[in-house]
Amino acid sequence: MVHIVGAGPGATDLITVRGLRLLQQADVVVYAGTLVNRELLRETKPGALLYDSGTMTLEEVMEVIGKAEARGDSIVRLHTGDPSLYGAIREQMDQMEKAGIPYAICPGVSSFCGAAASLHMEYTLPGVSQSLVITRMAGRTPVPERESIRSFAAHRTSMAIFLSAGMLKELKEELILGGYPEDTPAALVYRATWPDERVVRCRLADLDGAGQEAGIRRQALVLVGDAVSQTGWNRSCLYDPGFVTGFRGERTQEAEHPGEECTERGMRQEKAGTLYVVGIGPGRPDQMTAQARQALERSRVIAGYPVYVDLVREYFPGREYITAGMTQEEKRCRLALEAAKEGKDTALVCSGDPQIYGLAGLVLELSGEYPEVRVEVVSGVTAASSGGALLGAPLMGDFAVISLSDRLTPLDEIWNRVEAAAKADFVICLYNPASKGRPDYLKQACRRIVPYRGPDTVCGVVSRIGREGERTEILRLEELAEYPADMFTTVFIGNSKTMRLGEWMVTPRGYRLKGTGSRTVNKESAPDGGMA
Repeated sequence: MVHIVGAGPGATDLITVRGLRLLQQADVVVYAGTLVNRELLRETKPGALLYDSGTMTLEEVMEVIGKAEARGDSIVRLHTGDPSLYGAIREQMDQMEKAGIPYAICPGVSSFCGAAASLHMEYTLPGVSQSLVITRMAGRTPVPERESIRSFAAHRTSMAIFLSAGMLKELKEELILGGYPEDTPAALVYRATWPDERVVRCRLADLDGAGQEAGIRRQALVLVGDAVSQTGWNRSCLYDPGFVTGFRGERTQEAEHPGEECTERGMRQEKAGTLYVVGIGPGRPDQMTAQARQALERSRVIAGYPVYVDLVREYFPGREYITAGMTQEEKRCRLALEAAKEGKDTALVCSGDPQIYGLAGLVLELSGEYPEVRVEVVSGVTAASSGGALLGAPLMGDFAVISLSDRLTPLDEIWNRVEAAAKADFVICLYNPASKGRPDYLKQACRRIVPYRGPDTVCGVVSRIGREGERTEILRLEELAEYPADMFTTVFIGNSKTMRLGEWMVTPRGYRLKGTGSRTVNKESAPDGGMA
């Protein structure tokens, strides 16, 4: 008797109880040596004959089975995962039927189940995907044209793709040509449930690059579809208090979500999602607040200006991404609000803090048109704070933050504010100091400030905060006028007390320095009413 046994995806304790019992009782074991965990062979009884089919042809396998059957041995043909999936067992069963050899099949846990477990994933999420396509790329073994990757991709449902890790570029192209958007969530699971398992999450457009970077070329399952992100789903009716089954009658108590009822279609229509307007800080992921990171983790959709979206894309794979370019701020906000209206928790990312030259105000202005959407503003570290820290402590006293961009503010108003801040002896922090369309605005600002401060006023500039090419420089106001600033530069202009201390720019606040008898600034109450 031959038992065709599924060994499971890799972990030795994922073989079924029946499969383990058959393995322990077998006199002969023919196992798929390149795929089956060899630790399972420790379960065989002493004296059992073991054959690695990885080095054998079908004919050689059948010769071993035929001789063992003639001796009256118990035989296990040990396959990886479940033998009914890509196990090539039909040809073996045909041979056994011709030879009159009895056989039985013991199912196993497939790697697509092991991969889902590793990803904490449900393939069939209500409202997202209710089907799973199990397939492979055509290789040495052809695939019927009607079952091509491209034809299945048109359904855009959950897909588990076997035996294709060595063709990720071609696979990606076929999936996109078939209908999956480039931002479709995807994952690579290498040797699911094995001790050396690796999981790589990415968007579909980055599939081949992610696999190359991780060094994955074989023994990996590819998962594609919106379900991979495990977001945006609807509650099922299965355990809904208002849904009657043959085993559970109608409940009289209120449902978990009062006012909501399970529809006749068997699917709960959830409320609109939340729109998080998120400040991602200056650029590096370690400069993002925990609250901002949590909002992005919760979001199924991430929207924003392309430059800012690209700063977070690699850290939050498997999301749907929406971008709109410069001068399309209202479009960006509306796209994010529409996504949230559809029930998808959405993050609209802004550099720095969303309420400091960001989109928080515009979103709140538009939110009246989307009353069902809950809006939450998530603060971030603005360039004044992060840039000031790189320079030292230029913002210890009162300071003014002014943008030199006149796209939304009349230029006359900007110059009035610059001169007023200079006259009041504020430390001045300038955002958007220059661009291709206004290359001399910083020079004009310096010209207006110098009568109130003098040419030797200590100033600082920080470029590309938290990003590649980050640079700081401390210089005099006279020199600042000629500095080649751009939109990624933040400028700090000291007040009458600001000084340079070695490599630091410092605006003393007035603490009494012990042992010196000097006093830099008077003692005063801190903003919270206590002493600073």
